[in-house]
Amino acid sequence: MPRVTVVIPAFNAERYIGEALGSIRDQTFRDVEVLLIDDGSTDGTLREAERFAGPLDLTIVRRTNTGPAAARNAGIRLARGRYCAFLDADDVMLPGLLAAQTGLLDADPQLGLVFTDVTTFDERGIIRRTHWNFSRRCIGTVLDGLLVENFVTTSAVMAPRERLLEAGLFSEDRLVAEDYELWLRMAAKWKVGIIDRPLVRYRYVAGSLSSDKTFSARCALEVIEAFWREHPDYLRSHQEVHRRSLARHLATAGSAAFAAGRRSAAFGYLWRSLWHNPSALAAWKCMAKTLMLPSPQSAGGKSAGNKGTA
Repeated sequence: MPRVTVVIPAFNAERYIGEALGSIRDQTFRDVEVLLIDDGSTDGTLREAERFAGPLDLTIVRRTNTGPAAARNAGIRLARGRYCAFLDADDVMLPGLLAAQTGLLDADPQLGLVFTDVTTFDERGIIRRTHWNFSRRCIGTVLDGLLVENFVTTSAVMAPRERLLEAGLFSEDRLVAEDYELWLRMAAKWKVGIIDRPLVRYRYVAGSLSSDKTFSARCALEVIEAFWREHPDYLRSHQEVHRRSLARHLATAGSAAFAAGRRSAAFGYLWRSLWHNPSALAAWKCMAKTLMLPSPQSAGGKSAGNKGTA
């Protein structure tokens, strides 16, 4: 039985899937099976993936298109490994990723999941370092930091399979922020391990589900509001975290709405954000722009996007 199962949801990923699978082949940790969940691809994704059937313990599962959350859940249920790792079909693992993650999980049975820092790159291959500075974001607990901002990239996560199942897997009725919701559920139940160095390359892809920043921000806000409704005891004992959490996500939604030309929605989000945190200078600046300046959309501009959660 393999120690680790890498789950890859893929939809029309012919351009990138070879690079993703090659990065698993090049791992220093070798006790790995790969489950490629093909989510109804109509291009050459399967043909490219089948080239790795020899170098990898690779199983390809073909499904009708139901979205990445359902594809990942199918992979988790089929996994034979003790641990499940995730890789988006357009992302890349660095060679030491799986060894570092399994080492941390083996050393501490109390961990619910482990994640690493990432570097980001675009479709032209231009790399720029993104260092989350986890020490600043995780003052208190990892959960408290996550409630303010989602700094977990799905391709950088490994977790015990049984704990993913116990946490309820990814919410299949969400198109965006389904991963954020799961990380919050798991961080509320178990310890979270952080490997504070970039071991994954995360690709920004224009036109993906979450490249609509307004939609992404609204989905993340819905996840946060649901968390606080479902955890009233935590709210009572962490009122400052609650305040900062809502203020941050409302401000993000307001900024995205302004950039999309939705001035009225932007004003509403920003007003609510400032009610929770009146001293937030960035929110005040965005409010001033909302009231006084033409939005970027109406001025002919457009915002850049990415495929990750808000």
